[in-house]
Amino acid sequence: MFSILLAGVPIGIDHRYAFVRKQCADYFSSEAPVFTVSAGEKELAEELSKCTEELKNTVPDLMGYCESVCLYRKICLELPRYNAFLFHSAAVKQGDSAYIFSAPSGTGKSTHLRLWMRRFGKELAVINGDKPILRLTQEGTFRVYGTPWAGKEGWQNNISGELRGICFLEQSPQNRIRRLTPEEGSSRALQQILFPKGPALLTGMLKLTDRLLFSAPLYLLSCNISEEAAELSFRTLTGTQI
Repeated sequence: MFSILLAGVPIGIDHRYAFVRKQCADYFSSEAPVFTVSAGEKELAEELSKCTEELKNTVPDLMGYCESVCLYRKICLELPRYNAFLFHSAAVKQGDSAYIFSAPSGTGKSTHLRLWMRRFGKELAVINGDKPILRLTQEGTFRVYGTPWAGKEGWQNNISGELRGICFLEQSPQNRIRRLTPEEGSSRALQQILFPKGPALLTGMLKLTDRLLFSAPLYLLSCNISEEAAELSFRTLTGTQI
């Protein structure tokens, strides 16, 4: 067993396989955990049954991978108790400002993040490429935190930034961006959040989501995979003239 610090929350990891310990090395903590997660045989078997043939053929430690997925799911179901939650997105940092790109899997958020890094990389640092944690601060703002769980690209750093913009993506042959109202952004945001079970935690999570929608500007970027698309979103989100 070991402990990690995730979004400022110390968490115990009771594990069987070396995979997750190696995965979490950048997040080790000596703080006493406020909760501990583990995965049982039944959970591991269920997760294994979901694995695609591609995963089975490419992941050397498949059971360790399955354990890692189970553990992160359990962590994310507990985090709303601490005003934190998983938001499926790619997150990048400029100074102390964080921006996130969110879309259904396969839409192109990783591609768009790659375009940002290619065009503006000297100014930026990747927080997480797929599964960052957002946490409400005592000041009423949200911070975006890196996690060891970062999708197939593995883009992650143990850093954080204050949320300054959320950009939802959709594919389009033409590049255009528009500001969304919280009401317009609500359905898109709800699709990217892992909601906890139980009425009390669920109610709390819905309140957190509502605060999120009013905490930072929301945008819808209709885009292709050109550098112009990245320049458009960068100018709009950061206010920087290129």
